[in-house]
Amino acid sequence: KQTFEMVGTALFMLPWFRYIGFALLFLAVPLAYESVRRKVNQRVLYVNGKVEKLDHKTLKFWMQAKAMGSKLIIGFADKKTDMILNACACSCVDEVVAEAPEKLDLMFLEKQNINYVITSAGEPQFVTDEVVNAGRCLVLGEDGVTRLFKLKEEDKKD
Repeated sequence: KQTFEMVGTALFMLPWFRYIGFALLFLAVPLAYESVRRKVNQRVLYVNGKVEKLDHKTLKFWMQAKAMGSKLIIGFADKKTDMILNACACSCVDEVVAEAPEKLDLMFLEKQNINYVITSAGEPQFVTDEVVNAGRCLVLGEDGVTRLFKLKEEDKKD
């Protein structure tokens, strides 16, 4: 967004390249709109903090989750004090819940004002079927694309 704005402004000032500069400035408008929309519409996201170690993959996942919303909450079901303190120290984490439930339900999400729960592709399900059916559980895939989490057919029959 800033690159389009800088180059577009520089080219807009030159008489021969005015139309190219205007086109670049015009391309920056949707990007600026998305940035403002993300700040205006509060979207609170929850990520399960059940990880063995805090490595670059975990930090990347948390940063990707933070980029999808305006507030990121990390929940820990067990009391790993060092992991909780490390999560508090991360710049992408806005809040840490130390005694989160093992399985998240809609009542917990409403109480904490959480809009969506983000999970990674290979992670076991830590939300109730009620949350999944409400469309509030998202899966961040290995390819970086977020999809709505859906129950498997055999899970629905049981």
